[in-house]
Amino acid sequence: MNRKVIAIGEIVWDCLPSGKQLGGAPLNFAFFAKELGAEAYAVSAVGKDDLGDETLEVASATGVCLNHVQRNELPTSRVLVTLDDNGVPQYEIVEGVAWDAIECTDSSLELVKDAAVICWGSLAQRSEKSRESVLAMLAAAPESCVKVFDINIRQHYYSREVIESSLQYADILKLNEDELPLVAQMLGLGGSDKEIVSALISKYSLTHLIYTHGADFSEVYAADGGYSHIPTPKVKVADTVGAGDSFTAVFVTSLLQGRTLGESHAKAVEVSAYVCTQNGAINPLP
Repeated sequence: MNRKVIAIGEIVWDCLPSGKQLGGAPLNFAFFAKELGAEAYAVSAVGKDDLGDETLEVASATGVCLNHVQRNELPTSRVLVTLDDNGVPQYEIVEGVAWDAIECTDSSLELVKDAAVICWGSLAQRSEKSRESVLAMLAAAPESCVKVFDINIRQHYYSREVIESSLQYADILKLNEDELPLVAQMLGLGGSDKEIVSALISKYSLTHLIYTHGADFSEVYAADGGYSHIPTPKVKVADTVGAGDSFTAVFVTSLLQGRTLGESHAKAVEVSAYVCTQNGAINPLP
C-alpha cells in the first residue's frame, strides 16, 4: 500500500500564552498522518535565520521528512495566538515570511508524482508565488492521489479565486462551522447546511466532505451517500490548536488504511479530543 502523505504550506511558530510551539496546519497534518503509520513529508519554507535553524531542529524530532522544506531570505514565520475562555485560538499571522515564497522545484515535482495523499489549505496561498507553486504541485500529482483541501481560513487571507482554484483539484474538503457559511456566500450557494454540503460535493465532484462544529459535533458526508455524525467528546481543554488538523489527518489516513467511513470518523474524533487536552498541536499520541 502506498503510504506517501504530503502536506504543502505554512510552518509557523505559534506564540501561545504558555510559550512558543512549532506548528502550522500542514506540519500538524503530516505529523498526525505519521503517527498513524504514514510516510509523511512537509513542503514549506523557513528563513535563513536562527529561528529557521531552530525550526528544522525541533521539526526533525516529529518524524516528518523535512528534505523538501526550503530556506530563503525572508524571516521564519511567527503567529501570535490568544486563547478565549474555552481555549479557542485567535491568530495574528505576520506577513512577508518564508512560506510566502515557496517554490515549485524539480525535487518537489518528483516528490508528488507518486503521492498517495496531498493536503493543502488557503493560508499559504495568500501570496501569488506560493499559490502558483501549490497549484503546480497539485497538477503534477497522479490521478490516484487523494487531494485534501483543508481550507483553514485565517483573518482576511482568502478569496473566491483561491477557494475555487483549490476546489477544482480537491477530492476531500474539510471546513468548520465558521467556514461553511463564508464559502457558501463566496460561491453563491444557499439553503441549509446540508443543502450547501450537497451542492459542494456535486459541483466539485468531491468524494467526501468533513464538517466540524467545534464543541458540538462533527459530520462526514460521502458522495456515495455515506454519512456519519458524532457528538464532540467533553474533555478538559488546554487549547484547541491543531485539533482540526489532527482530525483531518487521522480521518484521511484511516481511510487510506482501509477503515470504513464510520471507523475513520470515530478515530479522528478520538484523536482530536486528545489533542485538545494538550498544549499546542504536536504531541505524540498515547
